[in-house]
Amino acid sequence: MAVLKIILTLAIALISWPILNLLKYYIEARSVGLPIAISPIGFTNPILIIFQKSLIPFFKSLPFGLGDWNVYSGFGSIFANRYRLHAKHGPAYLVVTPNEIVFFVDDAELAEEILSKRKDLIKSDALNKALNLFGTNVVTNNGDDWARHRRITTPPFNERNSNNIWKVSLAQTTGMLQSWTSEGKNGVTKTAKDTMTLALHVLIAGGLGKSYSFSGGVATLAEGHTMSYRDALKIILLKLTPAVILGSLPPIPSFILTKKMKEINLAVREFRSHMNQMIEEERVRVDKLDSEKDNLLTALVRASNAASQGKERSGLSHDEIMGNLFMYNVAGHDTTANTICYAIYLLAAETDYQDWLREEIGSVFQGNDTVETWEYEKAFPKLKRCLALMYETLRLYPPVVFIPRYTGTRSVTLKLKGKEHTLPPKTDVIVSVGSLNTTPKLWGTDSMSFRPDRWISQTGGSKIIEHEELKPIPTGFFPWSVGPRSCPGKKFAQVEFVAVIAHLFRKHRVKAVMEPGETMEAVKKRLFDVIEDSALEVTIKMNHPEKVQLVWEEQA
Repeated sequence: MAVLKIILTLAIALISWPILNLLKYYIEARSVGLPIAISPIGFTNPILIIFQKSLIPFFKSLPFGLGDWNVYSGFGSIFANRYRLHAKHGPAYLVVTPNEIVFFVDDAELAEEILSKRKDLIKSDALNKALNLFGTNVVTNNGDDWARHRRITTPPFNERNSNNIWKVSLAQTTGMLQSWTSEGKNGVTKTAKDTMTLALHVLIAGGLGKSYSFSGGVATLAEGHTMSYRDALKIILLKLTPAVILGSLPPIPSFILTKKMKEINLAVREFRSHMNQMIEEERVRVDKLDSEKDNLLTALVRASNAASQGKERSGLSHDEIMGNLFMYNVAGHDTTANTICYAIYLLAAETDYQDWLREEIGSVFQGNDTVETWEYEKAFPKLKRCLALMYETLRLYPPVVFIPRYTGTRSVTLKLKGKEHTLPPKTDVIVSVGSLNTTPKLWGTDSMSFRPDRWISQTGGSKIIEHEELKPIPTGFFPWSVGPRSCPGKKFAQVEFVAVIAHLFRKHRVKAVMEPGETMEAVKKRLFDVIEDSALEVTIKMNHPEKVQLVWEEQA
């Protein structure tokens, strides 16, 4: 009988705890004076994060609207719903769960204010846990620690490095394009994997000082390893939450782990080994290098040496070096690789924009097809349409669909449309990038349409390329964030993307392999279906890009 009472008590506690917590947070949220939505599952619930692809369709299928709350469940809903939830609730609303209050905003001016408040609105440890898999870093830290990491990691991202990024990006694209054209009419299904390899090689050359050919390098199995650098990173990025959960547990006997769990454990172990190897190799050569020409890895190793000498203000621990290397692998390659991949698929769907790009590329290089002689300083500023393509791709398919902040232990007052709203302590603040990027308020009635020419304006009377300028980036468009925590690799990514696109479309076109009996409109729809079938992993990715085969053809 006593055991039964204990079981009943525990069952009641388990049932009542989330209900009481939900009620407590709801009462707190009411005081803010903004619309409120309710979700029975917290945003950081590991079960939802791991199984969301199968759970969300189940919730949607429930009768009588019992699963309607699913539109507010998980941060992936920001991409899935774009601007629709803000169209329903207004420029700011709250979601209350048993675990937290989450404040969503898509008002451009307020969003910019939020991102400028580095000290009042900080990064949440709970949301950043996954990104601390290998150690804390410049993205996840706050306060003085953030300032120390930022001071050490930012200098290598300079204009001198941009010229190197340009050359490496062109060389990598040569290898990638040769691989694609060699497939002939059969087409390519590994576009996403290849852009990942390219972006990793560019990052490693520009940030870590190592050069590889496109066909080798991070995709090959290095001596002493059982998984390549690229494959280990890919598995971690696709299975980051399970990797964090497994990493937080005591060692588990191998026979208990599933095949997938063993693969994740191996990926984490192998990627750690790859990074440690890079660090040790750099330690051997760092003293022989001019500090003014430091790449990211050199700067990190110098900071490690400073820490070992007791210079904490200018130093980093080994775990902090590992954390920053992992973070720059994510932010410096995963985002750009996906943006290049999305841009290629979008151009395969809207083929007229390939001619639009070729017109500019031909005008800039004037028949010079010797890619190795293309000069960054002369060409990059003129390739405005290529950069416009990047902006439009980032607008519709941003790698980062939300920018998180946290009120911490204090309440924070923000002003929206002239009215003040005070957020309680421990409130997650979410700048809804996915909504800001597609709201008709900012982009017009065709806000969901792919139109890279929306970024170009004419400065002269006639429509010729020399009279074109990029329109200023509007308030509310934050592909690299804004404020003190904006991305230092913005120019790095822009130079890489523009170089790759200019090379790809200088003399080539891309199209989808048509299925028997398929019309042009049908293949276009199929392409957009594959593009839209995207989900939030660490960044936004297409779930099945391999469903469309892409053919690359040389043009006269």
